[in-house]
Amino acid sequence: MKKEKKFSKIIMLFFLTFLLQSCSSEEKKEIVVKEGSSGQNSKCPKHILENKDQNLNISILLDLSDRIEQPKIISKDSAYLSSLSKALINHVKHKKLIMLEDKMQLFFNPEPKDSKVNEIAKKLKLSFTRETSKASLEDGISLYSDYPSQLYSLSKEDAKKSKGYPGSDIWRFFKDHVEDYCMDDCHRNILVVLTDGYMYHYNTVMKSENFTSYLTQKSLKKLKLNKSTWKKEIEKRKLGFIPVGKDLKNLEVLVIGIENHNTRNPYAKDIIEKYWSDWFDSMNIKNYKIKSADIPSSIEKVIFDFINK
Repeated sequence: MKKEKKFSKIIMLFFLTFLLQSCSSEEKKEIVVKEGSSGQNSKCPKHILENKDQNLNISILLDLSDRIEQPKIISKDSAYLSSLSKALINHVKHKKLIMLEDKMQLFFNPEPKDSKVNEIAKKLKLSFTRETSKASLEDGISLYSDYPSQLYSLSKEDAKKSKGYPGSDIWRFFKDHVEDYCMDDCHRNILVVLTDGYMYHYNTVMKSENFTSYLTQKSLKKLKLNKSTWKKEIEKRKLGFIPVGKDLKNLEVLVIGIENHNTRNPYAKDIIEKYWSDWFDSMNIKNYKIKSADIPSSIEKVIFDFINK
């Protein structure tokens, strides 16, 4: 009888030891799983990360080239900027206070020489968190209604002092800065580019076979794409912007302001849009829209629809 009890105790001890080891193993496995599901070491709080599509990170890239010599362009750009601020504020107002994690900022490339321009850009850097007051929401709209005209005036004065516009290095911005300046793991990343669609900067003039880092009225004219077969010609000759070698699948892009300055080529605007769309495809950008410089009321709807998709 004693032997049976002793044997039973041994069996029980063995079973308990096995059970404890199994539990310990399961606990370790659970910890590994939790660490692996934290969003790739993301710094976002869990509730923010899980709702990142509702957290807007809107960046605006302004083309301060000679396009701003036209008063109508400045007027339209100012209206577009105002609409962007309205769209962001409207989005923020419909969120719970604890979920506020939205921002908007302004960029130029290259950076203007006049420090006052950069000071305005700092003032136009908006950030909304749970500490945001209702008054600051309205301030965001007024800032984007009041400052853009000053920004363009200063840029034009700077161009006069420098005896010309250096151009806007959009190609280089996408290659060197867009990932660092416009993208993070906690947000839905949206880049809005205000440009006429032509791309040029004297420090970034490159060509690789028939791909270029630029597109100007002069270079477009040389391509002789002024017939209805222009699209087939582009594909046959493999024309377009040089790919920047980036995978920007987590970036959405809205381009506003495409214009046809080449009145002798009725297909110029379509060609410009083709260049941009092929370029975005090469960067794996899934959601993008390219719009002409239309009246502000029409573009405001485009902006709201794009942001509130």
